Amino acid sequence: MGMKETASRLIVKYGQAATLLRAGPPTQNAYGEEIPGVDTEYPVTILSATYAVEIQYIAAGLINVGDRRVFLSADGLTIEPEIADRLLIGGEEFSIARVSLLAPAGEDIFYELQVRSAA
Repeated sequence: MGMKETASRLIVKYGQAATLLRAGPPTQNAYGEEIPGVDTEYPVTILSATYAVEIQYIAAGLINVGDRRVFLSADGLTIEPEIADRLLIGGEEFSIARVSLLAPAGEDIFYELQVRSAA
């Protein structure tokens, strides 16, 4: 079993279903005001955890109190997550602050996201 299969299996076993939301192209109303486009939903499997970090990372503004660390399986994913996307976990919407891809030898294994509550 390769690294990608092992990572996907562990994320599925210990993780949960979520939805990656990507805004569609904006439109304009009759007054020329921009209206956000309709979201496209992408079902994903994630493993979510809180950060266990030193206080200086929070003080430096690299991580906000309440930020979550999310591992998103690359298995079957048809798009690459972006910071403009949002993540819906258990009915709660999160903005994406950072996206990192683990891809040794060019094979996408999983994405690590730093997310924060959009509320």
